[in-house]
Amino acid sequence: MRKKSKAQSLLEFAILVPILVLFIMGAAELTLFIGTYINTVDLTREAARFASVRDDTQVPTAGYTPDCSNTDPSKVNGFYYDTACIFSPIQFSTSCTDPKFCNGFNSTIFFKPDQDDILISAFTVSGNVVTSHYPSDADGFPWVWSDHDADTVHNDNWKRSCDGTNPNETPNPYFSDAKMNAYMAEADSPLTDKGFVVVEAYYCYHQVMTVPLVGLLFPNPMKIHVYTIMPLPFADPTSTPMPTATTAP
Repeated sequence: MRKKSKAQSLLEFAILVPILVLFIMGAAELTLFIGTYINTVDLTREAARFASVRDDTQVPTAGYTPDCSNTDPSKVNGFYYDTACIFSPIQFSTSCTDPKFCNGFNSTIFFKPDQDDILISAFTVSGNVVTSHYPSDADGFPWVWSDHDADTVHNDNWKRSCDGTNPNETPNPYFSDAKMNAYMAEADSPLTDKGFVVVEAYYCYHQVMTVPLVGLLFPNPMKIHVYTIMPLPFADPTSTPMPTATTAP
């Protein structure tokens, strides 16, 4: 009877061990994913905070290739590239594979030029409605990092699925004028006559452990999309001067 009981216990243990291992691995993978998500959100906040005190009309010096490590005051990266530099790896770190995209705040996540993307937009709100959208007010499209990095083969990464099977997964920008108008309408207090900067990040998270069965529920890689909106005083609408009253002689 005892031998039968021991055999049964061993059988039950053998069945439970793989389940427990899968559970532990799944919990660890989830922790890594959440950590990556939080770090990506933090980067958009740092970038938006950086941009919020700068002039969004600043353009790169003609003929100059933007460089995050640039210290030459005669050569300017421009508002949008400077903001994207916040996402670049810390200078001299092992993640600095592109020398021109280093010197940033990113010590944990490597933005892959062939998969990931950074989008930056500036909005001018007059009254409670968007009246201007920069840098491409005509078509409403944002500034896109993958169109300005060293990788000229993979542009508009934000549109594509992470595995490359769907090149037009997200054909339109998330932050359109209509989306910003909706945010204005939902605000607790009226946000009238303001300027705003929006920093978005599209990051493809690759599972570290590749846990069996998890891939059936969640795609691998999985696209993370996060954003931060902050006031941008330089994009505030310009007030129209009132005519000066004159007195007839």
